Amino acid sequence: MRIIFSKVASQSYENILEFLSQTWTEKEIGVFIDEAEKVIIKLKEGKFRLYQKYSNDIRSALIGKKHVRMFFRKENDTLIKVLLFFDMRQDPQKILELLQ
Repeated sequence: MRIIFSKVASQSYENILEFLSQTWTEKEIGVFIDEAEKVIIKLKEGKFRLYQKYSNDIRSALIGKKHVRMFFRKENDTLIKVLLFFDMRQDPQKILELLQ
């Protein structure tokens, strides 16, 4: 399974890392990055259905002390697209805007 990142996912990941660098230790940031990588590895192994269903075609995983939700969609049998990294302390209505 191949994994790609949308522009929104790449930008939101960078924004979260920047925010975390101001409030978390290097070790905690490393744990966050490791958790994101573990989800990606499981997705590459085809374990898409392992994660919580958000809508008909979108699933998500909680990472980073359960503060960040990673959204992804299976595009076809060989491709999964990471759509967004969302800090759950924000207004949940923003998820709908960002996923469109």
